[in-house]
Amino acid sequence: MVFHRVSILPPFMALLAGLLPGVAAGEETRPFHIGMLAAGADPAAIEGLGDIRAAFSTALAMPVEVLVARDYAALMEAQIAGRIDYAIYTAAAYAAAQSRCECLLPLAAPVDADGAVGFRSVLILRSGPDDAAPPVIAVGPADSLAGRLVPLAAWPGAQDAVGSGRLVATEGASAALALFAEGEVDGFFGWLPAAAEEELPMGGTLERLEAAGIAGDTYEIAWRSDLLRYGPHAVRADLPEDRVAALSQFLATLGGNPDLHYLLTRRYGGGLSPVTSQDYAPVMEALSAIGRDIASAAPD
Repeated sequence: MVFHRVSILPPFMALLAGLLPGVAAGEETRPFHIGMLAAGADPAAIEGLGDIRAAFSTALAMPVEVLVARDYAALMEAQIAGRIDYAIYTAAAYAAAQSRCECLLPLAAPVDADGAVGFRSVLILRSGPDDAAPPVIAVGPADSLAGRLVPLAAWPGAQDAVGSGRLVATEGASAALALFAEGEVDGFFGWLPAAAEEELPMGGTLERLEAAGIAGDTYEIAWRSDLLRYGPHAVRADLPEDRVAALSQFLATLGGNPDLHYLLTRRYGGGLSPVTSQDYAPVMEALSAIGRDIASAAPD
């Protein structure tokens, strides 16, 4: 596992270390460890790394180190083992880590500029007579949350479709849509952006169908999953309560700092909203289904 460490000790912290009772001069507080991803675990690949460290250090009033991981597997292992305190995950990566250790606490997740806080997996079916033969449906690759994992775990027709061989594996969303457009399958699983209380009218797969010239009256949305939240900023559940509170406040006001907001959320433009572990229950359920017969019997 490859990690590179970059630290910051604010000047005022160094001064306090020499003044506070019981803290010897030169003795440093144990740093707060943030885990981030970068190609080759190279800190230089993280834009604004110094600004990120400084902002967290100010918010927590303590020294901060950033440990840079090469992939989510390494990030998960580090947080499970307690080598990092805070990490930013995809929903699936968080669920995978939490299912192993039950040691994480999600604090906040991104919001899109249009108000979307996540998405829903949807089944797109070609319109046809009610007595038509059971549909052949395209599914995504094994790691696709909306295109395969969630539908196999939550769609009521999954058991029958798997058992009767009516699922066709594809390499991704574009390939599934192409099979549908060409009439090779009767339906496929896609996704729609969703706000906290409602589905947004456009975007996601509907936008792609429109771009492909497929008229809206030729298909229907036959099933929708529960809301799948965007991946969380998560800490170790054993983090002291005062640090959890300080981080929650810091993340809640992140939208007021556009530059830092960009560095931490990238493509999302609507700030961060609070989340709980319950918000990721549908994803946890989908991942747990991997070991069941219905998932293992699905086409590769």
